[in-house]
Amino acid sequence: MTRMPLAARLPYRRRFAQYYDAIYHGMVNYEGDVDFLETVFRKFHRKPKTILDLGCGTGNHDFPLARRGYEVTGIDQSQEMLSSARKKAKQARWRPRFVRASMQTFRLPQTFDAAICMFGAFDYLINLRDVFRCLRNVCSHLTPRGLFVFEYWQTSGVRPGIQSWLDLVSSEREIVRLSESQFDSRRSQLTMDFRFMVLRGREVVDRFSERHVVRTYTRQEMSTLLGRAGLDRLGEFAVTPQRKEFRRVTPREFRIMAVARLR
Repeated sequence: MTRMPLAARLPYRRRFAQYYDAIYHGMVNYEGDVDFLETVFRKFHRKPKTILDLGCGTGNHDFPLARRGYEVTGIDQSQEMLSSARKKAKQARWRPRFVRASMQTFRLPQTFDAAICMFGAFDYLINLRDVFRCLRNVCSHLTPRGLFVFEYWQTSGVRPGIQSWLDLVSSEREIVRLSESQFDSRRSQLTMDFRFMVLRGREVVDRFSERHVVRTYTRQEMSTLLGRAGLDRLGEFAVTPQRKEFRRVTPREFRIMAVARLR
């Protein structure tokens, strides 16, 4: 694999953040995700008023949640992603609050009825010590019996060595994304190399690379981590970026949506 410069290994930097919404709005059903979250709240008998979003990115889940009447606080470590979220907030009628902080060390002066962590943001905590710190931090920010709804990636569902490409064409530009993944089974770490090319007509106007390293889990590992942190796992469901339903998880499923409750 081609060795990438150090700057390219820091995910969601300025250039990726600049194109993030254009890339993922067609790939992720954000409104459908929020529909699913509300169904989860009903299924597990919770009527949250306040919601904490960990790894909120550019706020694509937070704006529809705020529009539906929830008081939403989103945290993210990327200044560039939060800058995009705050720009969108200036144009929005219902405005979430955005705070720059890491998932394992954030401290906020309030507790929340529910916490969420969507679209694989949880998997960027690749050190188990940080994972546990994050879960304990979530517990300290939940109201009694509060829910934590989050997505994680299942080890048995990883398909290593996959190469793919994405071509998004609009009236303004064309964005081409090439990706290649490698899996370290000993560390349960999936490395994804992304290469982007942005064109206007036949002219290449931008070109950059990023490396993303994430952690995967077995269901037993996740159950153990949740229990140690003080959370009871209520359910797990097989999901995709476009489809969120209460589907049974099989060993071949990659994305799992887990629901846990504070003891």
